[in-house]
Amino acid sequence: MKPPSMFLAGLGCWLPEPYPASEAVAAGLYDATVFAESGLRSVLVAGPEAPPDMAVRAARTALGHSADGHTVIGTVLHGSTFFQGPEMWSPSAYVMRELGITGATGTEIRNGCNSMLAGVELAAGLLPHQSGSRPDILLTTADNFTSPLFNRWDSGPMGVIAADAASAVVLSARGGFARVDAVVSRVYPEFEAMTRGDEPLFPPTGSAGRRIDTVARAQQFNERVREVGGMSVADGIAKACSETALAALDEAGVKASDLRWVLVPNGDEATTRNCVMEPLGLDVSQSQWEFGCGIGHASSSDQLIALDHLLRTGRLDAGDHVLLFGGAPGWSAAAVVLTITELPSWI
Repeated sequence: MKPPSMFLAGLGCWLPEPYPASEAVAAGLYDATVFAESGLRSVLVAGPEAPPDMAVRAARTALGHSADGHTVIGTVLHGSTFFQGPEMWSPSAYVMRELGITGATGTEIRNGCNSMLAGVELAAGLLPHQSGSRPDILLTTADNFTSPLFNRWDSGPMGVIAADAASAVVLSARGGFARVDAVVSRVYPEFEAMTRGDEPLFPPTGSAGRRIDTVARAQQFNERVREVGGMSVADGIAKACSETALAALDEAGVKASDLRWVLVPNGDEATTRNCVMEPLGLDVSQSQWEFGCGIGHASSSDQLIALDHLLRTGRLDAGDHVLLFGGAPGWSAAAVVLTITELPSWI
């Protein structure tokens, strides 16, 4: 999809204090061998903070950075991966009430670590149809993985350690600091069971009080499925990632060599290199991988946290092209191509 007129008009992040990975090793929480090989320095840990409250804080910053604040928001989309609060409840409505947004519509997106990028894609279809008095869309996302049902220090492949954070962005057709040139997402259902494993569909894991073990699920899938479409599971995932990223660049009319940065989920260097950077012919140093080693995998906030960091540290200029890429259970892959139109006044 190539949106006719879509801009990032405001951006905000809320980040808790980092917890040193070395302290997690000393406390027996994090495997010493994985720590030595992963390069992970620290992980953001929010403690008792409720994810919707984290999202509200990020949203207040994003709205403060946009021209007209909350008064012109016609739609609020709230994305998440983990528990947000009471079941059978609406976190998006809570976010709207806390921000004083009335007379608008809102909904929740549950697309795992691609929830924010999925929100951008949904917003691209909604933006041309927003009312004249409320033309902008607010996207929020937040997760806190502090739970007895989940072990953040053993939550994924090497280097993929769940972190807590929130981010928000205001999307507008009227202008902003970055133009959305293309949005592409694809689902590869042949890998659906990779994050399900042998887990029963009913009753739901959380309601039954069972521990959420994503590593065991992946191992169960890999034991049963050696190849998909004539290639290994790892190669199949890498192909899904690279072809989605390349499709977005083609849609935007941007060459990979023109990209200043590629912002990806925070994980291990090998996955970042094999799945995205090498297929694009780019060095892993353009991925902000090293910055992510001090963050951890902050669910669907990784890309916006990195974008905010680049803006605030003076590592972006007007005219730069940036690719935001994400992967999530499904298996879904999503890519958004941005062009920086101007440096925002708030950096």
